[in-house]
Amino acid sequence: MSARTSPITRRQEIALVTGRELRAHLMKKSTIILTLVLLVAVIGGIIGISIYTSGQDEAYRLGLKGIETSQAAGLDGVVSSNGEKIEVVDVSEKETKAVLSDEPPEGTPHVDMVLDVSGAAPTITVEEKTDDAVVSGVTAFLQQASLGQQIAALGGDPGQVASQLSAAKPEVTVLNAPKRDAADFGPRYAILMTIDVLLLFAIMGGGQFIAQGVVEEKSSRIVEILLACVRPSSLLAGKILGIGIASFLTTGVIAVAGVVTAKATGIMPDINLNLDGVLAAMLVWLIVGYAIFAVAFGAAASLVSRQEDVSSVTMPLVMLSMVPYVLSFVMATGDTNSLTFRVLAFLPPFAPFMMPARLVLGVSSWTEQAIAFGIALVFLPLLVRAAAAIYTRAVTRTGARVPLKELLGRAQRA
Repeated sequence: MSARTSPITRRQEIALVTGRELRAHLMKKSTIILTLVLLVAVIGGIIGISIYTSGQDEAYRLGLKGIETSQAAGLDGVVSSNGEKIEVVDVSEKETKAVLSDEPPEGTPHVDMVLDVSGAAPTITVEEKTDDAVVSGVTAFLQQASLGQQIAALGGDPGQVASQLSAAKPEVTVLNAPKRDAADFGPRYAILMTIDVLLLFAIMGGGQFIAQGVVEEKSSRIVEILLACVRPSSLLAGKILGIGIASFLTTGVIAVAGVVTAKATGIMPDINLNLDGVLAAMLVWLIVGYAIFAVAFGAAASLVSRQEDVSSVTMPLVMLSMVPYVLSFVMATGDTNSLTFRVLAFLPPFAPFMMPARLVLGVSSWTEQAIAFGIALVFLPLLVRAAAAIYTRAVTRTGARVPLKELLGRAQRA
């Protein structure tokens, strides 16, 4: 006699479906091509930006003629438009055209601007265009020097006058100081935009794949064969886990490649932000956000039997995911500590987008992140239970769209 086979457990059912969905999704030609395209776009974009911005952080070089560098003590404090202090170089013995050339002769220093005070009036010479910030600083220096000469000619003390002028400035008091540093807002906003786009890509892409897979199995009646082997809830859970792991892997690879490339090229600005911590938080919220919307997409797709009807049931979920996506940018450009944004950030459908945004902007603590994560963990089982009930009752019904109100009414009676 043959040995009796033991019934398959729920965990084994989910594992089987997960493996099937994972292999099918990762081996899809569209998934491979899309991942490669995004990798090339992210890495190539970062390298392109690095090449384009290379040299912009170098010190602006100012050549002096008719004055020694020791006599131009005030010029070394002038700041150029890139935020760096200028470098003063003595070019008295060199030709102006030669030192301004991009390829100066051997032994000739290269400068970006030449200040010549040897004539009757000071002149500034550049190769193509001037740096307005440097011109303003040089002008202030020359005016200060001229004023000192006139004061000395009248018998006064230029040093004392300069000291009095420096002290004659108002004390600025800001009543409503900004909650973030405006100097590094641009880089933070760029990081926020990158994270939100990756989150939206993973959540929306995974959700749509799940919805299409559910309807495809339902319309071809394959689901009836599958349900003869596994439970409906196990089928939905395995589909969500399989596609979720695939989405997590592809998005994670893109995110890690972007961070590594940014660090390798030195394109990351010097801001007070733990990029590794932000990346870890983004991946955690990616899992949470995907779980929330994937469960909802799977349940919604079970209501219809044709691919052309998928958009009608998934559109509300698409719009729901776009709301926190847009709000994260509105929050970044507005009052990040507004009570409205702080409350919305704790709501599970909004948290996957808004919590990473608040972390990047520097207005959220890890304690706040943990609380929001705990709320999401409480919400998820309730959502999963409701979605599983809808999926179980609707996935075997073909034909016209199944009314959600009818399914909820049956659930209440049960």
